[in-house]
Amino acid sequence: MAFLWSVVILMAVALAAELFALVGVVLVGIRVARRALAWKEELAGKFDPSIRLAKELRRSLPPYLESLRRDSREIGALLAVRFRAVQDTYSDAKRRAQRIRFRLNSESVQTIEQLQQDRQILQRDVLKPARTVSRLVHGLGAALWLLRKVA
Repeated sequence: MAFLWSVVILMAVALAAELFALVGVVLVGIRVARRALAWKEELAGKFDPSIRLAKELRRSLPPYLESLRRDSREIGALLAVRFRAVQDTYSDAKRRAQRIRFRLNSESVQTIEQLQQDRQILQRDVLKPARTVSRLVHGLGAALWLLRKVA
């Protein structure tokens, strides 16, 4: 009978130890949950301004993007018109240069002074406008390239 009582007492002590361990695990779990909640609130406090800024940007950017898209279309159309005008000017300058070349080839240049005068006329009437047109074409090409990259 004493053996039976000793077994019952040992079982009760083992049950109490298990309950004590279970209570310890529950307390540790509660502490971990509290600490996780504190970390969550701390991180939410740190990231909340960034989240609000992202939401505000998501709301405020579409009107600006639409106006930027509309303005870039207008600029593209204006550049196309100006590019056509430059092309027309370039073809006109090319035609004039050809006419001057034919005139110089058909007329005989007899003196050095006449040759220098013709060179000055050629430079003033053909070369300077052609250089200007070339610079404009290069500038427009760069502007169109930049517009394609931005739009």
